Amino acid sequence: MRVIVCNDYDEMSKKAAKLVASQINLKPNCVLGLATGSTPVGMYQELANLNHAGEVDFSEVVSFNLDEYYPISRENNQSYYYFMQQQLFSKVNIKPERTHIPNGEVEDPDEECKRYEALIQEHGGIDLQILGIGQNGHIGFNEPDENLNSLTHLTDLTESTIEANSRFFQSKSEVPTKALTMGMATILKSKKIVLLASGRAKHKVVAELLTSDINTGIPATMLKVHPDVVLICDKEAYSSMYLGVDIGGSSVKFGIIDEEYNLIYKDSIPTRISQPAEVIADDIAKMCKKIMAKYPIVGIGVGAPGSISGKIITEASNLPFRDFPLAEILEKELGIPVELNNDANCAALAEATIGTKAKNMLMITLGTGIGGGIVIDRKIYSGLGDAGEIGHMCIQADGILCPCGQRGCWEKYASVSALVEQMQAAAKENKDSLLYQMIQENHEMVDGKLIFSAIKQGCEVAKAVFDKYLDWLTVGIRNVIMIFRPETVVLAGGITTEKELLLKPLIERVASDVPIKISKLQSDAGVVGAALLARD
Repeated sequence: MRVIVCNDYDEMSKKAAKLVASQINLKPNCVLGLATGSTPVGMYQELANLNHAGEVDFSEVVSFNLDEYYPISRENNQSYYYFMQQQLFSKVNIKPERTHIPNGEVEDPDEECKRYEALIQEHGGIDLQILGIGQNGHIGFNEPDENLNSLTHLTDLTESTIEANSRFFQSKSEVPTKALTMGMATILKSKKIVLLASGRAKHKVVAELLTSDINTGIPATMLKVHPDVVLICDKEAYSSMYLGVDIGGSSVKFGIIDEEYNLIYKDSIPTRISQPAEVIADDIAKMCKKIMAKYPIVGIGVGAPGSISGKIITEASNLPFRDFPLAEILEKELGIPVELNNDANCAALAEATIGTKAKNMLMITLGTGIGGGIVIDRKIYSGLGDAGEIGHMCIQADGILCPCGQRGCWEKYASVSALVEQMQAAAKENKDSLLYQMIQENHEMVDGKLIFSAIKQGCEVAKAVFDKYLDWLTVGIRNVIMIFRPETVVLAGGITTEKELLLKPLIERVASDVPIKISKLQSDAGVVGAALLARD
């Protein structure tokens, strides 16, 4: 499905009219499938203007309308016969005998449907079918239903459609409860389909159309099986989507948010940290291309650990990025704008925007390293580009050597990687402990979750390791609270899901009037924040 997004309804109408006019000029005796409703009115007016200007000739065109109420008189000003006369047929040089609309006055509607279907086939089928889309995804009067493979048929209208159409009648009781409509099987036989959508009321269904798999609960998704469909919509109807990329030490996460901040897609790939930066960038680009083939992405945001300067990762101590122009490489490869920022800043942006929503906040992410995101007056504070690298503040003079070149960095004591190292060292010194046994049973594959499992089973060695870890974590949190005095400190990262074992003893140790909270977005904070970079 090709998507054309216009600034407003007028531009959408002009684009659609030019496409229809091109079809007529290419094949003067073409067969058009026409729709009713408010959406195509502007297109019909534009076609009338083009006809009057001599830019398109309707004299040989054949038309078949999509549907008609049943029962209803042609003289009724709410009939689609009346609508078409008013909106198009009386304004262009189309011949009345070449226009066809299902007859809502017949006694036998089933015979009328058979006749109408046969007439379409006699004319060689529809060359170009114009469609609108209902708020529940209906096409014509093909409502959500398990069986959507019918030809032209009589159908019952749903309560929601009757309610939506009641604005055209004096009262809801006057709205017909049935209609004659081309079926999805008839529509899908068309050689080309143009689908129109306009206005904020269609935003949700357009998003569902573009992101959902084919399903009968949203009839419009059936159009995805057709080889030549063009969706023309305005910005209010179009659900712009933004892709977030969150680069971590073990995995690269991908997520899509829509205009309303809904996270509608998640996936991940391993981070090949043993490979050069170019290989990781290529992995990311390939995954982005795969996602962009399915979703209408308009911008990409990337969160990466370390120091960021514009579109360049100047340094990332746990990844092979050194003065690496990642955003520039991705923009060239993908052809759309790419924004880059520190991963903790991204997480903080997401938490400040749609999570905790604090005006002044400090985000601390616990993972392979320790990241910090500083929110001041609801804006990310970046300083010269690398502010918030709290994982590299020194908490132990002449301490453990860090890849950044310093000794005693906080993340060498209080990151999840540091916790794993502390667990492994304690297990080797206490081979009779449950912690050692669990590590061996796990084939020495250790992560942050294992220590909580050992503690819950009563392992004193594991508890001692974690208590010391909490002491190191407390030192850093106290420091940043004294420096920034934020409204709240928000913790994110996989181990923060263990709220009881982590949060309560940590709050007691820090003993501050500044609240310490767990991220509401949890592990999604980084990828959502990265997507927000692109959106903002």
